[in-house]
Amino acid sequence: MAQKDIFSAMMFGQPLEKEKSKEEAKEERVETSSSEKSIDYMHVMNQIGNIMNSIDELKPVFKDVGPMISAFKKKLS
Repeated sequence: MAQKDIFSAMMFGQPLEKEKSKEEAKEERVETSSSEKSIDYMHVMNQIGNIMNSIDELKPVFKDVGPMISAFKKKLS
């Protein structure tokens, strides 16, 4: 019986106490609801712009690497 508990603990972690998890869940809901109100949309849009610029800069690299990958595939087949 003890081995089953060790296995369960290893695979699924230790069970949480119900009282603590309820209190923590309430606190997390309060924190997330307050953080949702303060989203900085300009910061998010700047990050998306940076990602798009990075993708545009990497397109030529993908074009150069594509034939090499095709050659490796042919050698492996």
